Amino acid sequence: MQKHIKMSTNLHLATAVVLLLLTASQSGVAMARRVMGGGRDPCSVSDFKVLCRSVVKGQKNVNAATEVSIRELMKRTIKAKEAAKISRKSGGGLKTCYSNYDSALENLQKALQNIKQNDGFSLNINLSASLTDFDTCNDAMGGGKASNVFAKSTSTLHEMADNCLALSTLVKQ
Repeated sequence: MQKHIKMSTNLHLATAVVLLLLTASQSGVAMARRVMGGGRDPCSVSDFKVLCRSVVKGQKNVNAATEVSIRELMKRTIKAKEAAKISRKSGGGLKTCYSNYDSALENLQKALQNIKQNDGFSLNINLSASLTDFDTCNDAMGGGKASNVFAKSTSTLHEMADNCLALSTLVKQ
């Protein structure tokens, strides 16, 4: 009898989890369709909305918004790499950031090609890889909690990469 009750409880729990996941995924799909349809703000899917909107500047087309975001991230990464090159011998995570910026830029360049090829799967992979590069740099700099300008810059780059990845989930495949 106890075994039957335990199985029944597990079945109810599993059913509840499946229903919850279906509801969440359906609302996410519905939201993505509304955003992809044009009339909505693509940055509504990002974690750092203010930063996203400052880069996207009202762009409603998700492919264009993603491309603009990637290009801006590349520009800022190049500037950060130049700053890291000057100070990397002083240590403090700058050497890690300097080498990771090269990898991030390669992945971002591939991501731009993925948009042109309508390859959403590879786009997500390359943006995830660049986010990891920025995350590693951010960790090396103390997670952006340090008071120096470079640590704050690495935190912003990480947030921008996160926004690019969020936008890429809306890109038509």
